[in-house]
Amino acid sequence: MVAGAVVGVGIFVNPSEVARSLRSPRAILLAWVLGGVAAMLGGVACAKLGRYLPRAGGLYVYLREAYHPAVAFLYGWTVLLAIFSGVTAAVSLTFARYAAVLAPSLAGNERLVALLLVAALALVNYRGVRLSSDVQNLLSLAKLGAIAFLALVALRTTGAGVTPAAAAVAPDPSTFLFALLPVFMSYGGWYTLTFLAGDVRRPERTLPVGIVGGIAVVIATYALINAAYMKVLSVDEIAASPAVAAALAERVVGRAGARLMAALVLISAPGVVNVVMLAGSRLYYAMARDGLFFESAARLHPRYGSPVWSIAAQAGWSALLLLSQTYGQLLQEAMFGEWTFFALTGASVFVFARRRRDFFSGPRERVLVGACAAGFTAIAAAVVVNTLYRAPRQSLLGLALILAGLPVYWLWRRDARSRSLPADSRALSSD
Repeated sequence: MVAGAVVGVGIFVNPSEVARSLRSPRAILLAWVLGGVAAMLGGVACAKLGRYLPRAGGLYVYLREAYHPAVAFLYGWTVLLAIFSGVTAAVSLTFARYAAVLAPSLAGNERLVALLLVAALALVNYRGVRLSSDVQNLLSLAKLGAIAFLALVALRTTGAGVTPAAAAVAPDPSTFLFALLPVFMSYGGWYTLTFLAGDVRRPERTLPVGIVGGIAVVIATYALINAAYMKVLSVDEIAASPAVAAALAERVVGRAGARLMAALVLISAPGVVNVVMLAGSRLYYAMARDGLFFESAARLHPRYGSPVWSIAAQAGWSALLLLSQTYGQLLQEAMFGEWTFFALTGASVFVFARRRRDFFSGPRERVLVGACAAGFTAIAAAVVVNTLYRAPRQSLLGLALILAGLPVYWLWRRDARSRSLPADSRALSSD
């Protein structure tokens, strides 16, 4: 689940964004290493939070219990409005465009193909977490295997024809931190397993192993593919390429590279959409259980145990963003908000530790988890401050997007007081 959520289409495109900002090969590789370190620090913190609060909803639950239901609602509001739905729309459209490469007859019908993908994966999730996880395992293994194959073939090449790299220029700290944003986006999704704490068996053990182990697999995968980029292509070529993985594939296997990359994206994209839909529906389920979303979103299918209307909400809003073509701007604005909530999530470890003396199992865990939570909180806060400095307009729009949820929260809260909460109190089953 974790590897499938993180390794999407970003690693095939975002290295170009990084190379345009950081002209030094060492700085580029350092950025990808630090991105993995940040994800691992956050993963360790969330693994501890998942053991402490093993409930469906993940980060929403941690923010609600640590701070206030309004903070948690604003996070869920941002996820539904922009983050998860925007990712679903963007990745589905990418899938459709690459499908047209292999099947030219689909050209001009990309949005229809993208909508069909969203509908198909919504149906998979409707049938329960067992089928969804089986599909996810298959897609993730195929994707990781294909990336490893491409990278290893590239690393065995002689690198003939590679132009000299641009002169290395040490970037200033602000530029380096800003260049980390596409890296962080490529590592996004490492926390999705926390939303499924109500579905997995023995979440107190499964969540830490799944999150930390999944991030470790992603770091190894990204290190391998970036080493391949650097071996075969120069920094100038990486920076100039809108699809660096396609350039790599073409250099290694020739004209068939475009079709190879299209096949790789067709494997990668559905895995991302599937995880996002699975995780997002559990978040909306938790919100509905608190009376902060439509009551029907808290109802579970009597046979499959899936939150049917939560899945429909995720798929429906994603389809609307896809048709209206507004997901790109929303995603850009939501980045500021997402990292704000990441900083609050990291800090919540210390909130719970202050409330409960037995929060940490011992001195070793206190030092390890405390250091990871502090490091992740500091990184997230630095990203927020630097983004506000480097892109004030985009950051303020993101803040406005978040705060627009406050009136909605007050309306839901008032409505919740006037009606009973959902009667179906069953926890999400593990199918």
